[in-house]
Parts: sequence; C-alpha cells; structure tokens
Amino acid sequence: MYTKISLNDFEVLVRLPVDFSDENEYPIFIGISGGNQSVETVMYSANVYFNTSYFQNYIQIIPINNNDRNFKDYSTDEIDGFINAIMNYFLCTISSWVVAGSSNGGRAIFNIVAHKPKLFQYVVAFPGGLFANIPNENWSHLSVVLANGKKDSSSWLLEAKTSYDKLVPIVKHIELMVISGQKHIFSENYDINEVYSKLFLATKND
Repeated sequence: MYTKISLNDFEVLVRLPVDFSDENEYPIFIGISGGNQSVETVMYSANVYFNTSYFQNYIQIIPINNNDRNFKDYSTDEIDGFINAIMNYFLCTISSWVVAGSSNGGRAIFNIVAHKPKLFQYVVAFPGGLFANIPNENWSHLSVVLANGKKDSSSWLLEAKTSYDKLVPIVKHIELMVISGQKHIFSENYDINEVYSKLFLATKND
C-alpha cells in the first residue's frame, strides 16, 4: 500500500518497509516513471515496474511530476533538492540506495546516478540508458540491469546496447535484457521480478 506525501516541493508515493520502525535506518528505493510522470502514469509504474518483494526492506519512493517539469530534465541543483528532501524526512542510509526507471524515468535515473554515484548500489532501467552521461571510476561499485521489450523501437534498443558497452568495463556487474513479447511499455501481467532477479542473483555470485 502506497501513501501520498509531500517532501518539500515534491509529491511522492511512499511504501514503508515491513515491520518499519522510526528508530531504524533504511536504504531508499527510488522509482521514476516514464511519460510525463502524472499520477496515472506513476500508479501504473508502481504496479508494473516497481512492485517487487526484493525491496520490502527499503523505503520505496515514487515521485509524481506536479510542476510540469520532467524528471529527466532536472538540473543537478534540482536533483540535490529531491535527495535532500528524502534525507531530511526519513532516517535513511547514505549509501546502498536503489534507483529504477522506465523510459523518461530510465533517462532520469542515470542523470541522478551521474550526480550522486556513491549514494547508489543498484540501477535498473526498463528501458533507459546513459545518453549524454559519461560513467567513471566512481561507478565501479554499481550493479546495473538494462531491460528492453523486444518490440521496443530500434532507438531505445540501440541506446541500451550502447550504454551496456560503455558500462561493461566500469561497473561491478551489468545485465542487458531483451524481453520477448514486451513493447516499450511493459504489460501489466509481466513478472517484473524477472528483471530484478538478474540484478540480485547475479550479484550474489560475484
């Protein structure tokens, strides 16, 4: 169950960990939707892309675009404002966060990681990619999954492959997935754990 709250100027959906305690620190999971990140899109993404038991011990945060500015276009100052709002509201860790995103959200997450790489441990895009971002040695601890629907457009598939090639020599672990039967927007009946399992199960074997 998600609850809608305000973090300074940001409206977000929040789901707290199982057996949540105000006295404990928790890592953060950020899920960024595609499209215009409207309430409708965010709710779809929450159910299809971010609804996984892998993160039941994380504070899960899914932002809603309430200022007509897409998260993929956020400046570093705006990213700082969002991160600081989370840290000021919740008792949370200062590392080992997860960020996941779809489409425009899959672009936004790499902007966030590029600005705050040490904050994160896991990065998942369905789809997404580096675009203008240039990974460096500060990304070496990251585990990444890039997932595309096989029926997605060639430009998104190419961006994922290009990003994969750039990330392979740098990050700790990376998986590139092309999922049969799926389009740019994944269907509601797709088991998203198939994507997240690549991230976590592979990491256990590193």
